[in-house]
Amino acid sequence: MKVAVHERQHPLGGMAQRFYRPPPEFAQASSNAVLEAIVEPVRVDSASPSAHLTNWARTFATDDASTDDGAFSQVTRHVFAPSSIEHVVAIVELARRHAMPTRAVGRRHSPSDLPFSLGWTVRTDELHGIVHLDTRKREVCVLAGTYIETLTASLAKHGFGFSNLGSISQQTIAGLISTASHGSGIHFPAMSAYVRALDVVCPLASGTQVVHCDRDERPDLFNASLCGLGATGVIVTVTLAIEPAFRLRQVCEDVPEDELLGAPDDASLLCAPDQLSVEPYDTFIEHPSWLGTMLAHGVPLPSPPTFTRAPTSKGPAHVYPFEPASAAPPALIPWHVASVQAHIESLVASAEHVRFLWSPHAHMITVDRASRTDERRTPSQTSRIAPPLIKALLFASRFHASLPAPVSRAAFALTHARAPPVPRNELDTPGGLRPVRTDTAISVRVDDAPRVFNFDCLCEQYTTEYAVPFEYTGAALVAIRAWLQEEHARPDGERIHFPIEVRFVDADGIWLSPSYGRRTCYIGLVQYRPYRWPVRYRRLFARFEALMRQFDGRPHWAKTHTAYRPELLTLYPHLSDWLRTVATYDPQRLLVNPYVARHLLDEHAAGRQGTFRRRRCRL
Repeated sequence: MKVAVHERQHPLGGMAQRFYRPPPEFAQASSNAVLEAIVEPVRVDSASPSAHLTNWARTFATDDASTDDGAFSQVTRHVFAPSSIEHVVAIVELARRHAMPTRAVGRRHSPSDLPFSLGWTVRTDELHGIVHLDTRKREVCVLAGTYIETLTASLAKHGFGFSNLGSISQQTIAGLISTASHGSGIHFPAMSAYVRALDVVCPLASGTQVVHCDRDERPDLFNASLCGLGATGVIVTVTLAIEPAFRLRQVCEDVPEDELLGAPDDASLLCAPDQLSVEPYDTFIEHPSWLGTMLAHGVPLPSPPTFTRAPTSKGPAHVYPFEPASAAPPALIPWHVASVQAHIESLVASAEHVRFLWSPHAHMITVDRASRTDERRTPSQTSRIAPPLIKALLFASRFHASLPAPVSRAAFALTHARAPPVPRNELDTPGGLRPVRTDTAISVRVDDAPRVFNFDCLCEQYTTEYAVPFEYTGAALVAIRAWLQEEHARPDGERIHFPIEVRFVDADGIWLSPSYGRRTCYIGLVQYRPYRWPVRYRRLFARFEALMRQFDGRPHWAKTHTAYRPELLTLYPHLSDWLRTVATYDPQRLLVNPYVARHLLDEHAAGRQGTFRRRRCRL
């Protein structure tokens, strides 16, 4: 029997059978014929649409074998859709015996080739459901292919939820934690920090086994898997901390960007942009915006300063809160934007969950602040007309460089409240918060937490995101504003869509988490692909990355980036520990796919990417 995968999860019976964990000797004691009989019912027919995978952004897709793949051009690629842990163990053991590259995938929300395999693919969509809910301990054990939206809906029926969530909830729980995805709130860590235990199917040299790990048992595998990029094993169950469900009061205020970032700093008052390249680095510490000016004019940026390496943690069991092995704090560069940074820090501290949505063409920043409340829900005022209209306008803006700016301004006007006709009283506090200004547009909403944490991503997109130390937020945003203003003023400059998303996350001790060892500001750029048509993004993203490296930036693993092993070794003091753990639990490197090989093992063989078809931009 061949199966097809339907990406809509419904409650299924037989949880005990699906959760059954074979004994350690199961794989080694089973013959190939027995294992084949187990996996055959969950092998996806090659003619089924479920066997041909693409990521959500439609930027990468699996394709037929290419002659450029060398030995891999002879590989028979299979896709499996296991519905039990026993299925997963049998699939991975067969892969181990045949030395077959294997990869577990969820919803494939990454815009990169992170999810894809050169050999077999294990779709985890059918491996879903709550195994047990412990209301006393406030924890839930769930099968790893469960979608976040499915899990939050199920927990809500029992009066529970998560402390924080990201902007979307369509991913699987295993995919979410494998890249240390995050929400926003300076006192809230990445979602991986809420994990209490994992069951991981590992292709050990002695035979494939289900390995249990937590902070006390195999803490090295536990820590490595909390941002494991799918390389430590196939995660099959996740136990997470939960808490009673709550509502949030969300206060959104539209603020002119200069109110938050100060008046622009004009580099032309000093000299021409190309002459800035001879200035000492202290000049840019004094004027970080000049880095953006140089970038927009194609002037090479100075070599980033040698940042003090993040301190090592006390050990792999110290996931959260972060506890350094040494009490010495890392030295920070004193960027000369103290007033901007102070203003940002006061806003971030004014509510539990704070994020900025910055529309550069409109020169506006939406300060989104949310805190817990017992108030009743208020009806959503989201327009049903705006999203389709905005998609159509974005599509039209592809055809001329003069169009993205007015389209972005129109989209901002369609989706935001109007400023009051007369300023408010200075003592007014809409939603219980003091506004940044008395003449700004403010909207207040009360809703269940998941509805406030999530928002509509509109359409497929190219995206990149970097994590900088929280203390560098002001300097990084000032430099980005200067860069984009110069780009937008040039006829051949890059054009950005809206919004730039700015979020804040607490420090953690997860080895490969972008917020490892430091409170973090995440800055994300989006280029929309309305109706799946390509748009320009490569030069824009490359320049953004160059700028973020000036502020000790770390890339988000699930998004577009060009960081490789030599650079990553300087950013992550435990990368060697992570690589050692991967080698221990996957000695044959079955789970190493082209993404992991390229970025973390520094293997750049072009033939290892021929399996995937990339949707190229010809604009």
